[in-house]
Amino acid sequence: MLPVVMPPTPTVTVTADDLSVDATDFRFLDPPEPGAHARVAITVANHADVASGRVQLGIASSWFEAYSIIGTAPAVSEDRTDDDGLRTFSFPPVDAQSTANFELHVTANGEGTQAPAVKVLLESGELIGEVSKPSTFAPTPRPGPVMSIDIPRLKLHSGVVQTAWEPPPFTIGQIKGSASISLGNTVLIGHLTGTAGNVFAHLDQLKPGDEVTAVSRGLPYRFVVSQTFDAANTDAAPMDATDDARLTLMTCAGTWNPFTRDYSERLWVIAEPPDQAAVTIANASATATAEATAAVAATATAVVAQPTATPTLAPTPYAGEPSLAGGIGNTRVNLEKAFGAATGETAGKLVVFHQPAGDYHVHFSPDPPRAALVARMFATGMSFDAAVRESRKLLPTDARPRADAPEGNSRFIVERFSSPSLAQALGSDEFLVIYTRDPRGTVTSIVLGLGDDFDALIAQSRN
Repeated sequence: MLPVVMPPTPTVTVTADDLSVDATDFRFLDPPEPGAHARVAITVANHADVASGRVQLGIASSWFEAYSIIGTAPAVSEDRTDDDGLRTFSFPPVDAQSTANFELHVTANGEGTQAPAVKVLLESGELIGEVSKPSTFAPTPRPGPVMSIDIPRLKLHSGVVQTAWEPPPFTIGQIKGSASISLGNTVLIGHLTGTAGNVFAHLDQLKPGDEVTAVSRGLPYRFVVSQTFDAANTDAAPMDATDDARLTLMTCAGTWNPFTRDYSERLWVIAEPPDQAAVTIANASATATAEATAAVAATATAVVAQPTATPTLAPTPYAGEPSLAGGIGNTRVNLEKAFGAATGETAGKLVVFHQPAGDYHVHFSPDPPRAALVARMFATGMSFDAAVRESRKLLPTDARPRADAPEGNSRFIVERFSSPSLAQALGSDEFLVIYTRDPRGTVTSIVLGLGDDFDALIAQSRN
């Protein structure tokens, strides 16, 4: 009798069709913040009667710029990144007719809770399944840095980034080291105007009672403006730490100085949680009412005590010299002491004072005669920087720029200033400094005059 030969048992190979991805999620085990523990978890089911091959969990390598791996469960045999930037972790096979859970544990390197897109594959590269946006779970986050801000009155919605001091271009910055939202004084700054943006250009429109909402780690924090004020650009007290929650907004204010390239003041807007803001606003209103009542009472007392009308005294004429010797607004006596006696007049009745480096042409106001226009004519031209230094010898000592920077064209350059003492002397605080130029760009004269009509001032200086 011949022996019976049994046919070989066919080998059963599990394919991707025999497997399924039954669950995927991204879960923070700590409140989300830098250093928080999180994990990516997948559940894979094997519907075949034999064990599968090893299971690959694939995530784009770029996602790991925000997260650092601290472990896996169970352990993986391989961690590799292919040429397309897909980083895969090789987990053990799934037993027949079973399910298995695979976990990748990470810590967050920064803010954010972005889940990774996930691919699940066999070692052969067959795709079992993929999930582009796994569900994300996290405990309620602790207060952190401000990530965005919304101010309805200004129709302003902006992102917020961390900054050491200088406002960031085209967005709002939170001063590093200022408090996390709701844990003290959180300071936000932004540019007023200029090439780096104007995100806080209308901050001065905010009034007590206006709402401001700051978002941190996905949660909104509501504040209400309780006070606004201007302060010197050297006053940093509003940035001091506080025990009470507040949101402090700051931008530039006052007068632009083109030489220091800074504004003279800062605008501060203080916003507090609604209940505290209501108290602050009520206290300020009560104080204002009390001061107004006191003022009315003082006026009434004065009226009773002095029933007879008191004659109005004429203001004392301004007797000072607003500028350095020979400058705009000064008296004729002052100019004659600076330049000597006048040597003649131009056709346009400008008084001429001859000097070795070039003549001065001056238009004097009626009695008392003061220099309403001073034109410095150079015997030889000079550079713009040198001319600016010469012009400063003729400016009022309290002159302040009215524009961010000089303006002009190939024929002249204009600077705009204001001066309270010039207003006392000549009745107008606004004046121009005009630098006329020849075709080579050399400055040939400096004209200082009242108002803003530079063409008229140039024409007058040449008559």
